[in-house]
Amino acid sequence: MSSGQTTTSLGRIFRTTAVALVFGAMVCGGIRFAAAQQQDQSGKEDDYNQWKQALGSGRATDPATISVPAGFKVELLRSAGKDEGSWIALAFDSRGRVIVSREDKGLLRITLPRNSAAGEQSPAANVETINDSLLECRGLLWAYDSLYANANNSKGLYRLRDTDGDDTFDEVKLLQATPGHVGHGRNDLALGPDGLIYSIHGDDVFLPDDYQLAQSPLRNYGDDRLLPCTWDSNLFNSYMKLPGGHVVRTDKNGERWEVVAGGLRNPYGLDFNAQGELFTYDADMEWDVGMPWYRPTRVLHLILGSDFGWRRGTGAWRAWYPDSRPATVDIGLGSPTAVKFGTRSSFPPHFRDALFILDWAYGRILAVHLSASGASYTGQAEPFVTGRPLNVTDVEFGPDGAMYFVTGGRKTQSGLYRVSYIGPEIDSSNVKQVSIASKLADEARAARRKLEAFHGRIDPAAIDAAWPFLESGDSAIRHAARVAIENQPTANWQRRALAESNLRAATTALLALARVGSPDVREALIERLASLSWQDMSAEQRIATLRAMNIALARFGKPDAATAPRLAGTLDARYPDATAEVNQQLCELLVFLQSPHVVRMTLPLLAVAKTQEEKVHYLYTLRHVREPWTMAERRAYFESLRQTHHFYGAHFLPKFVKWIKDDAVATLSDAEREQLAPLLEEELPPVDDSAKLTQRPFVRQWQMDDLIGSVEAFDRGRNFEQGKATYTAALCQRCHRMAEGGSPIGPDLTQVSRRFGRRDVLLSILAPSQVIDEKYRSVNIVTHDGRVFSGQLLGGDEQFVTITPNPLAVDQIMKIAKADIESQTPTLVSPMPAGLLNTFTKAEILDLLAYIEAGGQANHPVFQSPATKANQK
Repeated sequence: MSSGQTTTSLGRIFRTTAVALVFGAMVCGGIRFAAAQQQDQSGKEDDYNQWKQALGSGRATDPATISVPAGFKVELLRSAGKDEGSWIALAFDSRGRVIVSREDKGLLRITLPRNSAAGEQSPAANVETINDSLLECRGLLWAYDSLYANANNSKGLYRLRDTDGDDTFDEVKLLQATPGHVGHGRNDLALGPDGLIYSIHGDDVFLPDDYQLAQSPLRNYGDDRLLPCTWDSNLFNSYMKLPGGHVVRTDKNGERWEVVAGGLRNPYGLDFNAQGELFTYDADMEWDVGMPWYRPTRVLHLILGSDFGWRRGTGAWRAWYPDSRPATVDIGLGSPTAVKFGTRSSFPPHFRDALFILDWAYGRILAVHLSASGASYTGQAEPFVTGRPLNVTDVEFGPDGAMYFVTGGRKTQSGLYRVSYIGPEIDSSNVKQVSIASKLADEARAARRKLEAFHGRIDPAAIDAAWPFLESGDSAIRHAARVAIENQPTANWQRRALAESNLRAATTALLALARVGSPDVREALIERLASLSWQDMSAEQRIATLRAMNIALARFGKPDAATAPRLAGTLDARYPDATAEVNQQLCELLVFLQSPHVVRMTLPLLAVAKTQEEKVHYLYTLRHVREPWTMAERRAYFESLRQTHHFYGAHFLPKFVKWIKDDAVATLSDAEREQLAPLLEEELPPVDDSAKLTQRPFVRQWQMDDLIGSVEAFDRGRNFEQGKATYTAALCQRCHRMAEGGSPIGPDLTQVSRRFGRRDVLLSILAPSQVIDEKYRSVNIVTHDGRVFSGQLLGGDEQFVTITPNPLAVDQIMKIAKADIESQTPTLVSPMPAGLLNTFTKAEILDLLAYIEAGGQANHPVFQSPATKANQK
């Protein structure tokens, strides 16, 4: 839509498509609300959309605009030429040459000139194509005189070799085909200290049928959820199969394959630290922000056999589940790409020990400084390289000890950069003293690794060797012991688990039995879990006990008619608990067991819940309970559900709330529906109020040049009341929240000024289609029989694509069979219409921008002092 769109056309757009008024330039971050905003160390918001500026730029970002710490310099070594594609991975070969992969297909080899000047595009650089067949190689690794390539769109791991010594790859061999899809696909590669090649995959990749899981450290995984959720099938990547995103390892010839870890979403990079420990940086599902099943982007320590709990839709595990490994560092929102330790760098020790993680969306490389915590780690992150745009895709340390990274992806302009240390000379004569803490950490890791030697194999010595560590206070060691025991025949340790008296060892052993036992152990297992001394347990042990019950019931089914009420009675007596996590588990179990008291005991917890996520958990969990409810309890539930319009969240928040409500309403009798009718009404009915826009007289077809000078000049003295009135007249509240008012369909505007400058906000309103993220862009679908569908892509599975034709009516879902689709193309027009300001005066527009900048707060400085004469024009 052009900026000259008339107000009549605007009204027609609202009437025919009920489009959401969302800031086009903000859509890339997801429909992101205040709780979803990503902050750097200074508190300033980064721009999730910076990568768009690298589209068609013709040259990589000037290194003079890229920030690095004092004592470092950054150089642009090469901008990708017109025919060199967009770059997504790099590696060094044995001769120190750079190999980069193109996003579409093929590999390039770059021989860098010696002593190249910063930013100089030297004609001496030799760029050659060394492969033109492999599609989208996201992972490259030089090892064993070979180049290993994870070719995502070719769906396999390949080995390239020069067998005749002519410096060309004459052998391209598929080592392993990997089925599944290609979005969250076949990502990075790393050579392990054991000489094996590690490959990391996103949750679109499925395990081949020929994997020998009995020999894998990770194998006993399950969904392990008690309560069903039918609308999970409408969500993104609903076709995901266990173990979700995962790590596999193989030998140099691709003859041995094992699954190392899983339960990941879309981890892109992986690397080993100096101690031989494996790490990755996993992606979040940003549409879930504000929900109890949301987890931020996270740095993870990939110890053997670990499951990080990513599951389909609402089934994602909570980070505190005892069978889920916790994050090393929670980063927040972002788009993870590569990771690399500085071990081989010539950097100062502080950075040589750091894990460098790449965030593609926000244009930054963070240095994560790890600290030993028993047999695992904790850490903190700080910015190391930042730029705009700086769509970083891969990083490696060269033979010279410098950091090399590439930018690219989504057809953006690529560049090859080098970061070198130029600070004071590093004194390597001082040998770092080994502290008592580091010695203890070394001992803890050694103990864990001895236990991991039993993973993936049956060994008669494993049970006696691992059992004492089931009561370890170190969760990583306890995890390794549990997995070692789970890998042994259950008959050899089941009786011992049921008889264990030490509470920590007992809860861990019984958790293992729930995970690998047979259904005939259900009654004995549940009875033993219920008989453990609740009063003597710590919160951690109570959580483990309830988790073991959850898994046993999820895998083996509900107890018989006599046992279920007795178990419910035992758990009723323990509810509520002093710990929120324990209460959430108890609530789930009691709903599953149909306790007649669960509603009465849960509603007070819902009323005093300290977090939004906790409130949503109780609303979600109680939604299927049919009886018994008093009318007062029904009222309290739906009043709490109605209050969720104040919640902060992301794209799926209004949909989740709608679906929770629909499920709860389905449990009501006709009489209850009648009595609760006022509470069940939609708070924001889909009334066509676009006539308010068409009734306003046309003022001017505003352009950036007409407004930008005045927009950037004012600092105080704007009119709060007029800004608020303009905000209302422009129907902003229909799709946006300001403070606690409005609708959570588009981004929350309360703190938008922390993320965007006035120029960005103004441009987003005047030209909303200039920047639209693919995740939120609507799609046009044409079927083989000529039907045309348009809407926002919601999700789908292997058979169907799911769209929402009307973002203002979240309950409207449409499924289209993939077999019927002839074409599916993204739209080029933002759901927010252009020309929105054409019925407002310049003063009204300036006051509107001030109102948005102030987050709707009348006491903001922008409204405090008289305006200058220039600002009043």
